[in-house]
Amino acid sequence: MTSEKDKIIAKVYYDLAGYGSVAATLEDAKKYNSNITYDDVKRWKERNTERKTNLRGFNSFIVNKPFVEFQMDLAFFFDLNKETNDKTYLGILLMIDIFTKYVAVVLIKTNTIPDVLEAVKDCLKKMGGKPEMIYSDNEGAWSTGTLIDKYFQAEKIQHIITRSHAPVAERTIRTIKSMVYQRVEKTKEKWYNVIGPVVLIYNNKMVHSSVKMTPNEARKPANEVNVRLNLQLNRTKLRKYPNVSVGDNVKLYRKKDKLDKERKSLWSSNSYKVENIIHVGQEAMFKLESITKPVLRHEILLVEN
Repeated sequence: MTSEKDKIIAKVYYDLAGYGSVAATLEDAKKYNSNITYDDVKRWKERNTERKTNLRGFNSFIVNKPFVEFQMDLAFFFDLNKETNDKTYLGILLMIDIFTKYVAVVLIKTNTIPDVLEAVKDCLKKMGGKPEMIYSDNEGAWSTGTLIDKYFQAEKIQHIITRSHAPVAERTIRTIKSMVYQRVEKTKEKWYNVIGPVVLIYNNKMVHSSVKMTPNEARKPANEVNVRLNLQLNRTKLRKYPNVSVGDNVKLYRKKDKLDKERKSLWSSNSYKVENIIHVGQEAMFKLESITKPVLRHEILLVEN
């Protein structure tokens, strides 16, 4: 039931002279009811006005041991292949343990499902085993119902598909690509001939800023406590979300197309009811009515019931 305060806030906000900030809306609303607070207006805006952009900042997700979460992503070297007219390999599949930052990379000839599936299997072998869950973006090759999706189910690996991106994997790909380009420019060697040495350097010589040691050192059982402590100390938590409960209505995040106008929302036009909240490790996931796979907190926007 809509409260009297909410009715006043809605009236002043939707006035032609309204559509202002929380502070401006509060100033106008207090003319009708002096008991209305800043938090009243903020809460009303969070649940009744649609954000065109996402919340500022980000929260880093950490795990407490190795082999809990791997992230994976595909990367391509279209420009280098075009320059040399070389079609030997299209790109790579990269997989990273977000606890140790240890990386495995496998060359792929195509981005077809069978080729990518074999790369997934090879990456898991190079990583030394399978994790509890794998986190990735919404790449077509491993979307719901594919051979890769079925493989994860058979191996009892929870596959979390984000509607945005896999940040640790993407940052690592940028680093690996930069190292590859530096060597290709100097040696004129094929990119796929230097990718192996680059990964060896990354795992054995590069000290990662968040764990304060190389990925290979971070894999050693004797260093697990220090890795956990360093991850906690370097954790970033800049984004604050309103609480979402079972029964709440939410909208789903959608990636903007390059041609989308600024006023086009990041959020779906339809709203969905939260049916269940599932915890995978420390990650809270939300099962929505009529949506097949659970979604993450940053992929939903709380709206008025």
